[in-house]
Amino acid sequence: MNSKALIKQISILVGITTLFVTPYLFLKGTNIVTHTYAFGSRQFWAGLSPYVDPQGAGDWFKYSPLFAWFYTPFEGMNRPLQAGLWGIFNILCFWTGISLWFPWKKMESKWLWLGFLLCSMEADGSFRYQQMNASLVGLLLLGIYLYKEGKYFSSGVVLAIITNIKILPGLFLVGLLFPIRKKYLLGILIGLALCLLVPISVWGVNKTLLYHWDWYLLLKRDTQTEGLLDIATVLKRLGFLNTKIWILYPIALFSLGLFLLSRLKNHLFNWDLWISLGLFTLLLVNPRTESPTFVIGGPAYIFMFRYILRLSHLSKYFALTIWSLGVFFITLCMNDIWPKFIWDAAPWYQTNKTLGVFILWSLSIGLSLKPNLKTP
Repeated sequence: MNSKALIKQISILVGITTLFVTPYLFLKGTNIVTHTYAFGSRQFWAGLSPYVDPQGAGDWFKYSPLFAWFYTPFEGMNRPLQAGLWGIFNILCFWTGISLWFPWKKMESKWLWLGFLLCSMEADGSFRYQQMNASLVGLLLLGIYLYKEGKYFSSGVVLAIITNIKILPGLFLVGLLFPIRKKYLLGILIGLALCLLVPISVWGVNKTLLYHWDWYLLLKRDTQTEGLLDIATVLKRLGFLNTKIWILYPIALFSLGLFLLSRLKNHLFNWDLWISLGLFTLLLVNPRTESPTFVIGGPAYIFMFRYILRLSHLSKYFALTIWSLGVFFITLCMNDIWPKFIWDAAPWYQTNKTLGVFILWSLSIGLSLKPNLKTP
């Protein structure tokens, strides 16, 4: 892609989004999420474990020591500036990742502008809530794009680092192991080495190993608590029993099997569907999925939309109907264009977004199991 066109596209998207989002962030300042990030950063530089009760400073810090180090410049700012610049960073990463895959000058259909609109509607809440998921999925798309372009070493470094920060991108890091590419493996090793060397340079080896163990124990405990918006928890709240055994585990195993198999079978592999399947699977099976987390699936709206627009007439209209239904449940009916209740733990709300993801996940499965279009 032409670098000038890419920079122009990213600048426009970031500029427009910033105008709509950052005034709110500067006025509101930091919230529980960014308080948590700042707490982790302070603990990092004090030589203490970030994985302890923050005692009012925010939620438990559930990210890697590397992220505690990375957040240092933001932690030193006053709250309005911290919230605003952190928001701009998330916006920049998010639209950079998407722009690499969807350059405007090469868009095959004007209808894809609708995909950008829907994706931005889903991302809006995440930007305002100040979670890192928007930047995470943007950097994930960057890592996968580098792989697609044959830059295997750089891809391995990027995917290793963001997997270290938050485990979720590990699904794609593992998926791209097949077929084996030595440069990709080397990139992963270098990336993981950097993730250890940064805290070692501050804490030393013993504390680095000890605090990584603290992180593991915290994540283990966290995944054993009641989930939020994963498919098993939602169905359990609606009265279904044994949802992990009969629903979540089969979804996870089947998705993983198809996800890996498609990398080895050319007739099953297509970048658009593969990325969509992975992102929707992460949302369905991750017990920590909550409303702002659905930004992870936002880019998949566009990936799947592009694939569907290339289908023959009957298949296209059928798939578009299912796609529209899923997107409506996830994002359209949850935006301010419709009257709704303030967010709470009500089952109707949780069913809404999770059901929409399940619809799109099912569609991605169905499309993946038929002979695919040529990979763009």
